[in-house]
Parts: sequence; C-alpha cells; structure tokens
Amino acid sequence: MPATELGILLAGCVVCVTAVWAAARTVRRLSLKVDEWMPEGLRDHTLAYSERTFRSGDDMQVVARVDRAYRGPTGLIVLVELKTRQADRVHLSDIIELSAQRVALAGETGEPVARIAWVVVESAGRRTAHRVTLLTPRAVWDLAARREALLAGAEAPNYPTTGGVCMTCPHRSQCRLSH
Repeated sequence: MPATELGILLAGCVVCVTAVWAAARTVRRLSLKVDEWMPEGLRDHTLAYSERTFRSGDDMQVVARVDRAYRGPTGLIVLVELKTRQADRVHLSDIIELSAQRVALAGETGEPVARIAWVVVESAGRRTAHRVTLLTPRAVWDLAARREALLAGAEAPNYPTTGGVCMTCPHRSQCRLSH
C-alpha cells in the first residue's frame, strides 16, 4: 500500500475516533443534565412513557398527553411534566394537567399511578423539580363536566378578579367581560 493511501486511511481513522469521542461526550453531558434535575425519589425509576396520549375510557372520557412517566421498582407510575418559564414556579394548571394525565393513563393501561407527581421548571438555564400532590379522579371528572357545561352555555363562567388574566385569554374576543 502506498504511503499516500496509508496516510489517508490513518487520517480517516483519526476523524472517526474523534467523532465517536465527541458523540460520547455529548451523550454523557446530556445524560448528566437529566440527572441534575431528577429528584432523589425517581433515580431508581425507569422511563415508562414519553410524549404519549392516553384515554381514560370512562363514561366521561379524559384524554391527556403525558410528557414523561417513570415506573418505580414496585410498578407504580410517577408523572413528570416539563415546563419552560421565566419564573421558577408551579401553577394550578400544571396540577390539573398532571391530574388529568393520571386519570387517562390509569384508565387506559390499568396501571397504578402515584398521587404525587413532579413539575420540572426550566428557568434561567437551570431545571428545578417541584413535588406536587394531584387531584382525585372525582375532582378531575368534576372539572371536565364543568368545562363541558361552560362550552355548551349551560353554566356561567367565573370571571377573574383582575383584568391581567384576560390579556392572554384565547376567548377574550367572545367574552362578555369588559376588560
């Protein structure tokens, strides 16, 4: 084999080794970032579901898309919702969303889903996990029934006490409130 071909082969090997090394570093760095926010209570859990829609199958069906669901050693599923926000805080809507996910996932799969879940907020370049207690299935079904009644016009909405909430509401143009 001529020296030129040997040099090209050697250069190609160096490029391949460098690329594999860089890819391995990237994967390791990404996995470390995931572990940084992972609460201690979930470290022995494995990812069970990711970005999947579930349907409860009840008379009043609840449909929800699960961000992440982790299975513990006992088989109990724990939900995790990822949020990107300017402020590192949990909103009531996060708890409602996770509660609906719990009802939908348990209803479709029959698997036990924990009443404790996690909201992971990415804010200012860092992730913080917040432990939350979910609503009961009865409370979720009551909220779903209220939503249906509101959409059907059978019930009147409760208006916010300040107009700030109205500024970002998608129903603002149809609203009777004069904010």
